[in-house]
Amino acid sequence: MNLKHIEAFRAVMVSGSMTAAAKELFTSQPNVSRLIGQLERDTGLKLFQRVGVRLVPTSEGTAFFREVERAYVGLQGLANSAAQIRNLGTGRLRIAAMPSAGYTLVPHAIKRFQSLYPGVTVSLHVNSSGTINHWTASQFCDLGVAVYVSEASNCEVELLSTVAAVCVMPAGHRLAKKRVIKPADLAGESFVSLCHGDGTRAQMDEVFERAGVERVLAIEAQYSAICCEMVRCGMGVTLAHPIVALDFAGPDIVIKPFSPAILFPMYLLFPPHRPRERLASAFVEVLAAEHAATLGTPVGKGRR
Repeated sequence: MNLKHIEAFRAVMVSGSMTAAAKELFTSQPNVSRLIGQLERDTGLKLFQRVGVRLVPTSEGTAFFREVERAYVGLQGLANSAAQIRNLGTGRLRIAAMPSAGYTLVPHAIKRFQSLYPGVTVSLHVNSSGTINHWTASQFCDLGVAVYVSEASNCEVELLSTVAAVCVMPAGHRLAKKRVIKPADLAGESFVSLCHGDGTRAQMDEVFERAGVERVLAIEAQYSAICCEMVRCGMGVTLAHPIVALDFAGPDIVIKPFSPAILFPMYLLFPPHRPRERLASAFVEVLAAEHAATLGTPVGKGRR
């Protein structure tokens, strides 16, 4: 095993095909195929399999790629890692989550998980639901937590929960003592909104349009957590996922139910065409328990 073998393997993993990898490395596709074959023989790992016309990494290939990405280990270290993957498996879990869960719920679940599995290394990657679909489908991550799932996604999907948005406002707001906030209550209010193109933003706008209510939409932010921070700064009111809102709960923030309900689903995504990782299943149990503890209500899981 030498550096050319590793470069070829990494190029295929990153680009998704031997043809694209060959262009990146300024060589031919047959040469890349030969290098990959040599690497498989040297490590004793089956790194790829063909599914139709696509080249898909195996679980061994994905695990070995994680070690390659560490980048600073020597070739001897990679050889040792390959032997460990082959003989013992891996003690590593890679999670992808959308911001509403990745900045709040998932970190708390990781803390609880590591108290149960102290020898496991956990990495968390936060991005949009679309990127989470891609990362999980490509097996870059073992588990995804997303607010929506593309119809084109081939991931295995389970619904973790569906919860209703809450209204977040500064303490002392004129509506702070009202039990339930309705669209008409927010007429003329400065409203901190999610950016255009966000699916939840579209749901919220539709509710206010149906009610014939106009808000002052002068402030937008990409994530609910940022919207809640702007509310804390006295810049307006917002609607947010209750788990995000609860992370901002305090003397300067008031959280109220909102009607009609704007629902936030939370989906669990698993890589396709491979058995579910034992560690991923264990983490899902911890995540569900943390979700229930945070909201004080049980969650139900089901396939999409």
